This record gives sequence, structure tokens and C-alpha cells, in this order.
Amino acid sequence: MIRFKSGVTPFVIQQYYDALTTQGIPCVVRNQFISGAMGELPAQDLEPELWLINADDLVFAERVLTSLKEDNSADAWVCNTCHEPQDAEFNLCWNCQSPKC
Repeated sequence: MIRFKSGVTPFVIQQYYDALTTQGIPCVVRNQFISGAMGELPAQDLEPELWLINADDLVFAERVLTSLKEDNSADAWVCNTCHEPQDAEFNLCWNCQSPKC
């Protein structure tokens, strides 16, 4: 297991988790509900963290998150996996769920 992301809001961690699990990348969120211990534990121990189950998924996971961050004002694109045309605002193929690359 490898820590993939931390230091962002719980909302962002959940978005990352959803994007990765949609792509079949097994991962877990840690410290999701620990904010109630604020003051009892150091702040750095209370950050939500996203962990990848398999370290081998790191490169693909980075690609998935990069596709989420791309500018939505880009041009329409065609999926590299299933060759289905996509509108510019989509970062994942609506047909096969492959990331925009």
C-alpha cells in the first residue's frame, strides 16, 4: 500500500477516490472521520489521505487525476480506447470510462 494524496479537503479526496475506483484502481480513504479528535491529536495526523492498494497503479492513478484537472474549455476529443467522440467538458469517456489522455 502506498499513500497517494493528502493535504487536500475531504471533498477533493472523495472526488479522487471516486475517479480512481471508477477506473478499477483499488484504494482506500484514511482519516475520513477523525476530525472530531482535533486538539487531541496533531493536525498533520487528521488530514484525510488517499492510499493506493497496489503501488503498481501509481502511474495510471496519476494519469486519471491529471485528466480531472485539465481545462474544460478544451476542444472535443476522441477516446483512445473505444474511439467514441466526446464533448470537451468530459474528462472520462462516457462509453468505457477511460480517462482523457
